[in-house]
Amino acid sequence: MARALARMTLGTCLSALVACNEISPPGSTFAVEVGSTTEGTYGETLAGQDGETPAHLTNSTTEGPTCGDGVIDPGEGCDDGNLAPEDGCDATCSQEAAVEWTYTHNGGAGQDDIACGVAIDGEGRVFVVGAELVQSRDAWIVALAPEGHELWRKTIDSAGFDDAFADVAVDEAGRVYAAGHEELTAGVRSPVIRAFTGEGADLWKFSEAAVAAGGSGIDGLALADGALYSTGSQAETQVSLAIRRHDPVSGAAAWKTTTVAGATNAFAGGIAEAGTQLLAAGSAEVEGVLHPLLVRVGHDGSLVTTQVEAAHAGAWSDVVAIGGEGEVLVSGRIEPTPGAGFDVAVRRISGRDVVRWSQTIDHLAGFDVGRGAAVGAGEEVFVAGSVTSASGDLEIFGARLSGSGELRWTHVNANPGLGLDDHGAAAAFGPGFVVLAGDEQVAGEGANVWVRRFRAE
Repeated sequence: MARALARMTLGTCLSALVACNEISPPGSTFAVEVGSTTEGTYGETLAGQDGETPAHLTNSTTEGPTCGDGVIDPGEGCDDGNLAPEDGCDATCSQEAAVEWTYTHNGGAGQDDIACGVAIDGEGRVFVVGAELVQSRDAWIVALAPEGHELWRKTIDSAGFDDAFADVAVDEAGRVYAAGHEELTAGVRSPVIRAFTGEGADLWKFSEAAVAAGGSGIDGLALADGALYSTGSQAETQVSLAIRRHDPVSGAAAWKTTTVAGATNAFAGGIAEAGTQLLAAGSAEVEGVLHPLLVRVGHDGSLVTTQVEAAHAGAWSDVVAIGGEGEVLVSGRIEPTPGAGFDVAVRRISGRDVVRWSQTIDHLAGFDVGRGAAVGAGEEVFVAGSVTSASGDLEIFGARLSGSGELRWTHVNANPGLGLDDHGAAAAFGPGFVVLAGDEQVAGEGANVWVRRFRAE
């Protein structure tokens, strides 16, 4: 099963998330396997994992009614003076997520509706993109106020076939960029980016004719160097990872660079500025199995390096800049031991491809995956993904870490019922808060868009 899952196309939140028991309570913290923080060159097999729960996540064992008295006693990670759930400190005085609001959306047809990307502007407005299934699947975007209510929402159906957005970005001028794919002919997906004002008015559309039938599209966006950059998968005889530089005013592409990284196929995830270069994250198919892939290009489009992590099966889903000197944070999934299942993987890498630290989070023995990643003030890190519950269902998952790799807390959205797979897909920091977006199954309604805002402490 693990090998079959390794073959899933990575950045395609659009097809992998949705055809994209003991239920853990929301905000519960789980045992983690912490990767070695020993520095090493990217692609090396890192030092062994100790499987110990960090001390800051250890529940209090102090006898007596001390938790909830407002005093942090030995063994307590926090004490906010109450035992209320989801307020940043749980009833065992362990750090947890502080939930501020949750937004859900069930499309008019009551079928599968998913969120794949999220971005936040300087005013704290939350922009979420994905897809809504009506008669066909349509690209979907919504703007939420900082308080969580809808400001505007629209769906886009190019030609009555399959359309979806995979990522969104907002620039300092207030332009909102939504990227994904559109089908103008059945079975042939083309990459597309649409630009809007912050109020939802159309600005421009970039599209490119598909070279061949298959899953061409754009999976990630980044704003850097006064330009808009995109990465996606391009279907030809082989599937290539493609990187483009766009004019943010018109959407026109100045250049495009493609590579299969010496593998059978290469699939895109996210993209970020890394000092004087751009770094695209994804996966490369080697002998039928996906492996994590990093591709570096210059701002002029010149291909600098391609790096396939041959030691482990897995894939990188997203990448984001962190710190200085070209450092990045990548998130995805890693199979530490062949056949043992995938774990959420988070890694900080220097501009010279030195691994600063690496974290793997193993919820249960199953399929766990990190997808979207975000970095906030003070290099705080948030990762969105999915983990397998005891019932075998996937649940929405979020993890908060420090810039040095220390795990603060994990959050699992408990969805009652068996056979209901949910997916966390995207993360973003705003002023004083962090947002996790994905989809949640609801009986009789298929998947619903799901967005939750947490207090950033």
